[in-house]
Amino acid sequence: MAIAAAPAWSVPRGTEGVRIMAQGVTGHMTIAEVLAGTGLTEADLVDETAEIWAHQEFAVVRNIIGKLGDHTGQGIEVGGFSTFGRAGIVGFTFLASATVREGVERIAPYLALAPSHVRLSVDSDATHSYIVADDTEIPADVRPFIVERDLAGIAAVLRGAGVELAPEWIETTLDEERAERLVRTWSATAEIRPNQSRNRIAGPPGMLDAALPQADPNTARLFERQCAEVLDRRLARVGLSGQIRSRLLHDPAHFPSMQTVADELHLDPRTLRRRLSDEGTSFRALADDVRWTLAERLLAEHMPIEEIALRLGYAETASFTHAFTRWTGVAPSRSRARSRRRKRDGQST
Repeated sequence: MAIAAAPAWSVPRGTEGVRIMAQGVTGHMTIAEVLAGTGLTEADLVDETAEIWAHQEFAVVRNIIGKLGDHTGQGIEVGGFSTFGRAGIVGFTFLASATVREGVERIAPYLALAPSHVRLSVDSDATHSYIVADDTEIPADVRPFIVERDLAGIAAVLRGAGVELAPEWIETTLDEERAERLVRTWSATAEIRPNQSRNRIAGPPGMLDAALPQADPNTARLFERQCAEVLDRRLARVGLSGQIRSRLLHDPAHFPSMQTVADELHLDPRTLRRRLSDEGTSFRALADDVRWTLAERLLAEHMPIEEIALRLGYAETASFTHAFTRWTGVAPSRSRARSRRRKRDGQST
């Protein structure tokens, strides 16, 4: 059984999160606009077996922000479409738990299976109990939207289950305007603490002991075992190379080192290197493949070559040009010129 919480980026997930976002912008964007550049199709959204990666969800968020603007409350509006059913097996595991505290503790190792990207935990001290929502794994450019969506979504699903918490204050990484809108989805009276280093929902010491109305210990244990089995199957199917490829695509603006990835996976770098070798690849090969994919996309978007080099972690443009030429046989400037010529020729026929 899985014990340590897997990073959200390391596990393929269902399409529930994308479906929620698509529903939330219905009337403002077409499905094609929502899914542009993600590699997903409309058929994937109605396929209960379809699996995607976190970076594909983030591409959907970027499409929504690019089309509709990054305005306050947009993520909250989307989060309002969240339900326990859409949280899948993780949602039912929570629902069958005895209390809110027990529910969060049960699902914490399996949150990568849920349509959420904040990492939930519970905490307490002498004066308060807390629901903590860590957003540090989320790329900065989509973080406000995701924090709005996920925390508003949690409030919505709790209300849907008949659970009314009474937070005294809520601190969040969001700015003042976003924080006010978000806090009011939880409480009309809770104190608002914006621009903080973390997200915490604070209430009296007994807040997390609120009973869940559909609790059943046998069912909760059954669902928890099923979560562990699903997580293990997905991790085994994609292998370590699939997880690392996903991590490299997770936040294109910040390319991680092998040491960073190993730390996030709780692996020794030598173990990571050996396991990748067993899968017939290496960290460098995966990094080169992802850089190549990203470089081709950024060239097509007309980003200056110097900026592409920096984005992909190269200290000098010449180093990027040498690497790109090794991958493709042509310099990036020639590759861009060829793409423009092919596009022009295609439009003229």
